[in-house]
Amino acid sequence: MEDEGGLWALISVEFCYLFAQSVQEIREAIERRCGVPAGNAFIATTHTHGGPRDRDAQNWDRPLAEILADAVEQAKAALQPARIGTAYSFLYGYSINRRWLDKPVDPAILALRVDDAQGKLLGLLSIYGCHAVVLGYDNLQISGDWPGYAMRELESRLGPDITALYFQGGAGDINPLVEGVRKRIHSGKSVRAIGDVSTYYGPREGSWNIGDRGGGTFEEVAELGTAYADEVVHLVGTIATRTPDQPFWSEQITINGAAEPGEYPNRPTAPIPTDLVATFDENNIPTELMLLNMGEMLLVGEPGEVFSETAVNIRVALRNMGYNAPMLASYANGWFHYLPEPAAFIEGGYEPNWAMTRNISRNYQGKVWNAIKPVLEQRIPARTPAR
Repeated sequence: MEDEGGLWALISVEFCYLFAQSVQEIREAIERRCGVPAGNAFIATTHTHGGPRDRDAQNWDRPLAEILADAVEQAKAALQPARIGTAYSFLYGYSINRRWLDKPVDPAILALRVDDAQGKLLGLLSIYGCHAVVLGYDNLQISGDWPGYAMRELESRLGPDITALYFQGGAGDINPLVEGVRKRIHSGKSVRAIGDVSTYYGPREGSWNIGDRGGGTFEEVAELGTAYADEVVHLVGTIATRTPDQPFWSEQITINGAAEPGEYPNRPTAPIPTDLVATFDENNIPTELMLLNMGEMLLVGEPGEVFSETAVNIRVALRNMGYNAPMLASYANGWFHYLPEPAAFIEGGYEPNWAMTRNISRNYQGKVWNAIKPVLEQRIPARTPAR
């Protein structure tokens, strides 16, 4: 995307994660080759658990950063006059809160539509919060999981020349709800939430853990991918595009995500597998927040696994502030595992235990809001009310 303020790159990668070091290398490569300033590259992963790892050099015949720069180079070569538009939709019935099965999920879908000057669709970005774990630990094939299926379905249906990108929303505590999961929920056994936070349909003994995705099938990938594509096709068809009336802008803010001294008197000490960790100082964990505004769309990028509740809270607060189409994009510009809501640390369980093991502050999301709020207050748009 280009306007009078410069060039921006929106990059969606079908990996589980990208460490901050990989993000830096990718940004340097696209700045050198494509002229996109490093601060104008918004890079997020779809979080497919069937994707390759970024730091394993043997996965690539060339440096990973150069391969991704190829895609940006091709996109830049295809620049043409364009119009954009944004709208919300929702998808119920295909996601479930895996910590508390009786708590809400975030059903929101946000789509950015890009048309050429004559109104023909060129591409789209859509965002929704649901872990890409239809396929479980027993899948040994490289796969984009349900988001990959959905994007290929969208590109097939909407035209051979369009590009469909996907970012994850608040997916940190949200799993797919597909046919195999529904059957196991109603199998007659008790159902236990991930991290043993809660249990349903009976006692914990002999229960099935909803975090166990062994047995997931490609038919279920198609089930969720098709449902999502159906809704996005409808959504994109409702969007009217126009030339933006305000320049694009982006800002990067770095906060120290580490816990304060004494915050965890009984912090878990279990070692983290070395292949899942980048080198870091546990008392100084610089994590990047990125804000990107294009037309009415405002992306708030966080570098890790963010809860559904956080995504809703950010969206509500920013709408009240005057932004018409804000959306959280998680797994963005780095990866620091789980970044839960403060209340989750009291509840315990899998996700906050990961955060404590890494010494991520229980008030991380409070730090995020305190960092981005003053920046966004200075940039409140003068726009028509939200539709």
